[in-house]
Amino acid sequence: MATNFNHKMNESRNSSTLQDPNSQANPSFITVFLVITIILAVFGNTLVCLACVFSKRLQSFTSGFIISLAVTDILVGLISMPIYLSVNLFGKPNMKDSPGIYKAWLCIDIVCGTASIMNLVFISLDRLLAVTYPLRYQTIVRQNRIAIAIAFIWVYSVTIASINPLGWRGYPLLVSLASFFVPLLIMVIAYSRIFLVALTHARSIRRIQATDQLACNRREALNFQRNIKAARTLSIVIGAFVVCWCPFFVVTLLYFYGKTFKIHPDVLATNKWLHYGNSALNPIIYSCLNKNFRAAFKDVFRMMVKRRITADENSTVIHSRAFSMTETNHR
Repeated sequence: MATNFNHKMNESRNSSTLQDPNSQANPSFITVFLVITIILAVFGNTLVCLACVFSKRLQSFTSGFIISLAVTDILVGLISMPIYLSVNLFGKPNMKDSPGIYKAWLCIDIVCGTASIMNLVFISLDRLLAVTYPLRYQTIVRQNRIAIAIAFIWVYSVTIASINPLGWRGYPLLVSLASFFVPLLIMVIAYSRIFLVALTHARSIRRIQATDQLACNRREALNFQRNIKAARTLSIVIGAFVVCWCPFFVVTLLYFYGKTFKIHPDVLATNKWLHYGNSALNPIIYSCLNKNFRAAFKDVFRMMVKRRITADENSTVIHSRAFSMTETNHR
């Protein structure tokens, strides 16, 4: 996400680079970091999308929000980070030479950042419903409602971003509240409720497992455990998001409204690297903490290898037939 803070941050970074000849090492570090992050963000999140679409293990209502979240990170990797890399290497685009591209970059940052946290909000609400109302979940959460929710996420994000070009002085506070702090409060409440429900059900689950009760009760207990594990994994995703984004918003507010508060340009740049780095984290978290995702990733790799082998075999057959026809014609 970006506001005019990005513009001021880049001016500060460029001026400090010109004044300090020893700061030339920083662009090299930024370049390596961003290139690696771009590759991880695009490849990892594309893999997440493929896994959610093609693997039966992950086909659920929650997958819609996970795909939407992955798409925001792919957009960051394909658009936002390459432009930021260009700004760091060449000082372009900028407001003076390419105002249209520069403003579009700022808006894309805001759209992707807002969409990311709003997807996480709806994921937390989805997990809350799954844990709190396990028997009614399938009737409450339906495919058309998921589609409406995802559409709302993107319309909301575009709306917040569209205010940025107006240059309103209160915009940094608005975007910080609407795109981070208020959604974060909703997620904290949702996950607090989830883990309270988990503690309440822990004893009953153990009783169901320890005694020979009806199979449906045991299935209900196992399903509850799966929902809790999924919620635990996604809470770590949210935790990583907060760690990567919270410093950016806090520094943004201090930068704009703290009249006597001075921030070193390296601190400003580090906050930018940190929130871009978040786009590469989620696939790593999924693969490390969720066995269904690990298995789904393996399924996708096997499918890709199988299709590659099939394509090579078909190509060999086509070339063989073409060669045979050529030989026959010569005869």
